[in-house]
Amino acid sequence: MPARSDTVALVGIATGIVAIDQLTKVLIDSAIGPGQSESRVEVVDGWLALEYAQNRGAAFGVLSGLVPVLAAASFAILAVLVLLYLRQARPALWQTVAIGVISGGALGNLVDRVRLGHVVDFLSVGPWPNFNVADSAITIGVLVLIWGSTRPTTVFDVARATDQES
Repeated sequence: MPARSDTVALVGIATGIVAIDQLTKVLIDSAIGPGQSESRVEVVDGWLALEYAQNRGAAFGVLSGLVPVLAAASFAILAVLVLLYLRQARPALWQTVAIGVISGGALGNLVDRVRLGHVVDFLSVGPWPNFNVADSAITIGVLVLIWGSTRPTTVFDVARATDQES
């Protein structure tokens, strides 16, 4: 079981991501959401825009219409990540950050799926499908997990693990 400070950090990171994600979605909904005169605002012409979209599927809109399945899958993946994290005596800082960020992103989108039946996306970058803060958090968290699991162990990692044993 991780130290209390590690668990508090993970929960704090996840909570912060959910709060930022939900706040940005509320702001976007009130500014360019349904019923508003504009649904798109160009920030950098032709490259970056704020554009309200309802995503009823998973990443890039795949599996559209399967909200209950997607919600269950999000919850299952989140549960597995947290359980794996909790099995460690002293997880590395990068693991705490990565799992906290992924958890916050997954929970942010899960709140939308349960509350609205879809996920609110609003960031439009070039040719990519629209996405949101939660999607960005999940992507960054996964990249940190890949980076952390492929890098060599450092003195810091060993010192942190030894610190927990004493």
